Amino acid sequence: MEHLDRLVAEKVRHAMLEAGLSPDELVRRSGLPASALHRRLAAQDSFDLFELVHLAAVLDCRVADLVPAEEEL
Repeated sequence: MEHLDRLVAEKVRHAMLEAGLSPDELVRRSGLPASALHRRLAAQDSFDLFELVHLAAVLDCRVADLVPAEEEL
C-alpha cells in the first residue's frame, strides 16, 4: 500500500504543479485540512476516493490523472 500511496502522492503533486497551486492554496480551495494534505502528499496516509474526486475538480483534471496506470504499479 505504501508504494501506491507514494505513486498517488506524486501524481497529485504533479497536478498541483500543472495547475500552479501550492499546498496551502490547494488546502484553501479544497477544504481538506492542511495536516491531512501534508500527510497524504508525504505518502504517510492514503487519499480516499472522495478526496481524489474533489481534488481533481479543484485541480481541473480527471481522477484518472491522479492515480497510477496499471503499468506504473
